[in-house]
Amino acid sequence: MPRPGFTLLFFMGAMLAALGMTVIGHGAPDLPERDPSSMVSKEVPKRDLQFETLPKELFPGEAVLIRVGSPREIARVSASLGKQKILFFPAEDKKVWMGLAGIDLDIPPGEQTLTYRAEFPDGIESSGTMILKIQKKEFPVERITVDEKYVHLSGKDLKRYKEEQKLQDAIFSIQNPDRIFDQGFAVPLDVQSGSRFGLRRIINGEPRNPHSGADLKAASGTEVHASNAGRVVFAGDLFFSGHTVILDHGFGLYTLYAHLNDMTVGKGSSVSREEVIGHVGATGRVTGPHLHWGVKLNGARVDPFSLVSLPLSSGAAARGITSPETLAPTDRGTDSPILQGPGSD
Repeated sequence: MPRPGFTLLFFMGAMLAALGMTVIGHGAPDLPERDPSSMVSKEVPKRDLQFETLPKELFPGEAVLIRVGSPREIARVSASLGKQKILFFPAEDKKVWMGLAGIDLDIPPGEQTLTYRAEFPDGIESSGTMILKIQKKEFPVERITVDEKYVHLSGKDLKRYKEEQKLQDAIFSIQNPDRIFDQGFAVPLDVQSGSRFGLRRIINGEPRNPHSGADLKAASGTEVHASNAGRVVFAGDLFFSGHTVILDHGFGLYTLYAHLNDMTVGKGSSVSREEVIGHVGATGRVTGPHLHWGVKLNGARVDPFSLVSLPLSSGAAARGITSPETLAPTDRGTDSPILQGPGSD
């Protein structure tokens, strides 16, 4: 007679065997399918950005304000327009960022591609491109007569000019990442009259490069004021421009003041907005006392009045006039502080 313990063990073993056969017969138990999206990182969402350019219609020889906005705070904005790197600074609690771009005087009409990237505090980024359309602009022609030595340069003068050109190119090639200006730009003196930016000049009967600044007529000795806060990067005498001061305002933005009778600042000094930096004169290639006022923005030659018109801050105002339309042709210089070739303007 079998022992009870043996019978119980045999019975349990048989049951386990039967269960094992059942499991093997039905295969592995069904498991819920894994969501594939949980196996890969999800795409980071992009946040909407709003863009605005001032002015809205763009022409050669203009400074352009690019505004980038978002309902949320933006940590950083960067952009480029062709080879031009555009630096941005925050405003309005960092929900709006502003950058300055220059459209050179000689740029042909057509489309230019702006590439941008915005970063948010939580790590989300938004990037892309947008098209800026440059309109065609016709500039008037001006005929003037000057001393022949300023048209057909001697070997000595040509050598001097080329050395001065290299010096200016080196200055304007630097894009200072520190923004020195903190408000809108001002006209450097109370203007009576002058000649406009971009004139196609014929000097002594020969076509020359366009006039790359604004000539503001004033009596000799009239105070010349800095258009904005900046640092003096050049104060000296140039062949075409005479006594000249160049200010670096940061962000690749420079202003130039030429044909001065004298200079009251020196290289390396810091100046405040509307501080006196010199007095109107008739040095260099000129036909009468006046101030040649020029602007270079990221290497582009732009109309100084287009810079004054931009709302870089509240309360910015020009001295005397705010538009070149109030200027009438009169005695002016034939200067070339931002030059492209010998004897050019």
